[in-house]
Amino acid sequence: MKDMNNRQVRVPGPREHDIAEHCRKFGIGPAEEKKLKKLLGSHAPLHEIQANQPPRQPKWR
Repeated sequence: MKDMNNRQVRVPGPREHDIAEHCRKFGIGPAEEKKLKKLLGSHAPLHEIQANQPPRQPKWR
């Protein structure tokens, strides 16, 4: 019987995200960015950043 290597390879992303880059990407203001940095430090996991960021503005149609 043949030896089959059928493993799936998962390449994990970065575990720690830069808070300044996240705020710039999602349009979070400098005051909120400063609060997040004070609370979490300059790098944090994505789920902690998202749990502590301010609520999004509604998109009106």
